[in-house]
Amino acid sequence: MYKTIRKGLLAPFIFFLFLHLNAYASYVIENDGILPKKTVDKIEEMGEELKEKTGVSVYIAAVQDLNGSDILHFEKSLSKNLNEPFILLTIAVNDKKIDIINSKELDNRYDKEQVLSPWPWSGTILPLLTAKTKDPKANIEAALLNGYADIVEQVANSYNVKLDSAFGNQNRIVFDILKILFYGIIILFIIRYILGRLKKDAKK
Repeated sequence: MYKTIRKGLLAPFIFFLFLHLNAYASYVIENDGILPKKTVDKIEEMGEELKEKTGVSVYIAAVQDLNGSDILHFEKSLSKNLNEPFILLTIAVNDKKIDIINSKELDNRYDKEQVLSPWPWSGTILPLLTAKTKDPKANIEAALLNGYADIVEQVANSYNVKLDSAFGNQNRIVFDILKILFYGIIILFIIRYILGRLKKDAKK
């Protein structure tokens, strides 16, 4: 009698737990120890709000390597289990590969080329990813969070909705700092080159 009752209570409990866990969808579908919990939580917050307000799901897959697979093949394999319409940002750290794919209907909802641009005044991932720092792992974390925020904000703007969880002007500040650093380095190189030429000419 006891075993029968216990089994009868266990089934609805498991069903309730399953519904509860799936009520909050995971937008970080792969994470090989690359993104810490605080970053994952922020991504989930932005992803959930975007989903609620636009119906669009933006996912991240952060893996160490592709194990010999092509990144596009890897992305397509993952996308089979994603809810449409979707955007998927994928990074393979050891392979030094990063890409974004999306459902066809989202082609005009965000600018993929801008997000993945290597230039500090445009791109929101690669400039942070390739910045020279003592902690490359922190670079990856910042780059993915910044890129994800850029994508969800662009999508939200295309639907004329505002995300309370988005970074907003914080992204613009990051871009401005990167621009200053980038142009500052270029100017320094030019000055050093000119001074070097002047010194050589003076010695002649």
